[in-house]
Amino acid sequence: MMCMKIINRIFTSMVVLVLITSCVDLNYTEVTTNDEDWIYKSPLYGIQQLVTSVYARIPNGFDKNYEGGSGSTLAAATDEADCAISTSSVHRFYNGGWSPNNPFSFTWENSYKAIAEANTFLEKLDKIDLSAYQHNSDYEAMKTKFELFEYEVRFLRAYFYFELVRAYGDVPFALKSLTNAEANSLIQTPAVVVFDWIIEEMDLIAGYLPISHTTELSKEVGRANRLMCLALKARTQLYKASPLFNTANRNEWWLEAARSNYEVIRRAAMWGVSLDEYNKVWGANNGDGVEVIFASKQGSFNSWEVFNYPVGVENGTSGMCPTQTLVDAYEYEDDARSFGERFSQSTINLMTDRPYDKIDPRFNLTIVRNGDLWPNYNTRPIETFEGGVNAQPLLNATQTGYYLKKYCDANVNISTNNATTTPHAWVLMRLGEFYLNFAEAMYHYYGDAEALGEFDLSANAAINALRNRADVQMPNWSGHFEGWQERYQRERMVELAFENQRFWDVRRWKQGEKSSDIGYAKLTKEFNGSVILTRHTSQRKWNDKYYFFPIPFSELNKNPNLRQNEGWN
Repeated sequence: MMCMKIINRIFTSMVVLVLITSCVDLNYTEVTTNDEDWIYKSPLYGIQQLVTSVYARIPNGFDKNYEGGSGSTLAAATDEADCAISTSSVHRFYNGGWSPNNPFSFTWENSYKAIAEANTFLEKLDKIDLSAYQHNSDYEAMKTKFELFEYEVRFLRAYFYFELVRAYGDVPFALKSLTNAEANSLIQTPAVVVFDWIIEEMDLIAGYLPISHTTELSKEVGRANRLMCLALKARTQLYKASPLFNTANRNEWWLEAARSNYEVIRRAAMWGVSLDEYNKVWGANNGDGVEVIFASKQGSFNSWEVFNYPVGVENGTSGMCPTQTLVDAYEYEDDARSFGERFSQSTINLMTDRPYDKIDPRFNLTIVRNGDLWPNYNTRPIETFEGGVNAQPLLNATQTGYYLKKYCDANVNISTNNATTTPHAWVLMRLGEFYLNFAEAMYHYYGDAEALGEFDLSANAAINALRNRADVQMPNWSGHFEGWQERYQRERMVELAFENQRFWDVRRWKQGEKSSDIGYAKLTKEFNGSVILTRHTSQRKWNDKYYFFPIPFSELNKNPNLRQNEGWN
């Protein structure tokens, strides 16, 4: 396997590869020009950089996603969004341009490189030498920090194995450095076996990691901590229990998932992590939000806003456009019905029907619609009706009738003469997800949304915790009602919109076919000023082989023991 070639015993070669593939902001000059002994005897310049290089491989939706580049996220590969830019590679997920010869190989290559670096680092822990610093006043704090590296790297290795399994299913699995020959003769380990290893590994290392790193030698955020271990375990158990992996329909796996997700909720309350206002999930300083468990801070920039601000706003390129399918999932403050249920007709008069009145506040915090003033410096309301300043037939204008707010900072100015930037962080885990995970697992195990079982929280109560946010305040769910699971899936779609969850959810639920009908809205303006929304549906190609990514042909060519995923031969 090409991706495993970096697992070798020549340490300096490994470091050179890190220089080539990691974040360009990291400085490896001194690391790559010295031998292995120097690296381990100069830990402040060597070891810390090697650990940082593994962290640097963590994917995010801004500039390190399914293809390793910036732009579209996986939301546009499912029914959440359409990418208005026709040249975006995200369209390959459903237009037939995806194959073992033309794969999205970033997850495979990036994850195995990170795992290789982690394995090599963990095998050489005994070479770390801090003796040169033993007389420093901060020596004990430094020693504590370096002792944590082992457990941080083990967390990261498990995280990357999770990334691999949810994308590929059965994958090659190794916990030690390998020669090229060894790497290219591995067979695949069953997905559930890898999941079980992740669960066990998180149990083993969680107690060694701190609750936070704010009292360490350097007050760093984003480093692996105890709650992140519990969260990875909980997410893994939810996936393991889901239909894609739970092929024998073992109900007890749902109970295990409920227990581990409840533990995240319980420990979060003890350790200062709590549900926050929904609007604080994104925008400036969102990575420091009280709800965030794991985030990848990316510094200050405005490229996300450039990509996603509407055409017609200077330098805006439209990017990720929410679908009518997503809009149809939002419920109302005065009605348990969703937009799609309340306004199911083919045409809607936005002036007289007023479908956006009293809609779930998360809609206006996520989606730009016709008539909004967006972004904050824009003085002309957004026009998504045909011929409007932000609409067709302008090149790359939205084809869905909507634009994206979430993860955009409305205070960022992208105009040529007044451009500004702001810090961005991609949220990889936040507490809201684990309330949803718990609700799903509870309902599957007990079959009753009000059941408490061994817990003090029901599935409905977990959902209500999200809907009771200060800036949401939606009616509570109660009772055991018909269609709970379908309504839950809508709620999850709304709460986690554009957080790279939906793409994986429809796969683990084995509902790919169901999510292939994409709702669009075409807006036209009449002479009397009324704007008419006309629904239409686009059928995206779906094949059950899409449940797992194809293993790149280049990897199969190197390792004859690899087995291609079903349907991709």
